[in-house]
Amino acid sequence: MLAVTGWFSEQPEDFRERMLALANWRTYRAGEDLYEVGDEPNGVFGLENGELDIAVPLSDDEMVVLHRAQPGFWIGDSALLAETKRGLSVVARVESLVLSIPARPLLRHLSERPEDIVYFYRLNHAKIMLTLKVLVETVALPPRSRFARMLLRLATKDGRVNATQTELGAMAGMSRAAFRRSFAELIEARIVRTEYGGIRILDRRALEDEAERQ
Repeated sequence: MLAVTGWFSEQPEDFRERMLALANWRTYRAGEDLYEVGDEPNGVFGLENGELDIAVPLSDDEMVVLHRAQPGFWIGDSALLAETKRGLSVVARVESLVLSIPARPLLRHLSERPEDIVYFYRLNHAKIMLTLKVLVETVALPPRSRFARMLLRLATKDGRVNATQTELGAMAGMSRAAFRRSFAELIEARIVRTEYGGIRILDRRALEDEAERQ
């Protein structure tokens, strides 16, 4: 998946080969942390298979999952290149296969080939733009449109959204009333249906139409 979707697949082949020479594969168990808030940067990670929950601290004792990453997603570059501690936590929601580029070999490589840093700027830029897009949606769109867009972002290729209603409500940043109303309307219109531990998109075109409503 990393070769065909996401940031890594869009970079030049010679750069990808240099990164693969530094990297190693690792399988994370469900619930296992890749890293936590406050950790020293330990590398950059690309998701080949599985799902990763990206969580930020709301307070000293409460974390909020803001994004559930799908295959092709990369993370870990910002704190590493900024030489700061981790500002968020990343945990495998299910058993996940991850390509890891360890911190020390990567930093050594970039000191020898600083021209490769531009590819990580591209990764950081893409994530900033995604964050801004979600923020704009939250401010400007009605709840039902925001909810539809989030489902489209989280859906697997077969139309499955692996998240409970409680998790979806938290990630959408919606009130309980707004979430329940939006969810019920999509179910009534036969656009989605509930399944054990998640949601199934039945009519993707209709959901895309909902996502475009202003």
